[in-house]
Amino acid sequence: MLDLLNLNLDKIEIWLLMLFRVASMIMVMPLYGFSYFPVVVRVGLAFVLTSVLFSVHVYDISIQVYPDLLSFFGIILHEIAVGLAIGMIGNFLFYGIQFAGHIIGHTMGFGIINVIDPQSETQIPLMAQLLYFLTLMLFLLANGHHFLLMAIDESFIRIPIGGAVFQSDVVESFARLSADIFVIGIKFGAPVLVAILVTEFALGIVARTVPQMNVWILGFPLKIGIGLLTTAFSLPYMVYMFGKVYANWQGNFIDFLMAFAGVS
Repeated sequence: MLDLLNLNLDKIEIWLLMLFRVASMIMVMPLYGFSYFPVVVRVGLAFVLTSVLFSVHVYDISIQVYPDLLSFFGIILHEIAVGLAIGMIGNFLFYGIQFAGHIIGHTMGFGIINVIDPQSETQIPLMAQLLYFLTLMLFLLANGHHFLLMAIDESFIRIPIGGAVFQSDVVESFARLSADIFVIGIKFGAPVLVAILVTEFALGIVARTVPQMNVWILGFPLKIGIGLLTTAFSLPYMVYMFGKVYANWQGNFIDFLMAFAGVS
């Protein structure tokens, strides 16, 4: 009877630890962690996912009793840190797209035209919000929401409960993926940036050859028009680039899980 009670307590401990990891990922992941959804909905989703994953992995996870309450709370903090790190990696793709919108809007002259982002509850440039929703639509079409669910499940396969390794490979992988935000932004914004650069060069020539013309007054609406037209015509390029970036992001996501598992 005592052995059965200890076994049930062990399972409850495992379920709780899985819940903290899943909830941490859900709260910061793209799509599932959107502030559009009430906190109650996100917490309920974390409970449902944890229960499903627990039924799948309960026999794969080694049962260990934590007699010390302090050590158990230490494992909880450990799992929360793992969940937050994995969830943040999921956002890096969208951060790169928003960065592209930032630089496109700034070069076009839309730097002061901001809208409220419901997700972060901060002001972001209009072009950043436009590209963000475009990327979100492509993300759903590419079944990115399914990949995130798979990543949550894969985290328990790759990283045992309390077995995540915080070593230099994890820091290097996180820093490399953070740097990719700027690479993604430049790739997506390249057509508009080149078009605006050529426009600026042409306006500079006009300013030198026709000094009487007010180039600043002419250039402001011209850059806006060129930027909007280039953005519209480069949408197929952005869709193609998203496919390549998304595939690379998936591979980096799995590599990050492997780094947490201590596999280089």
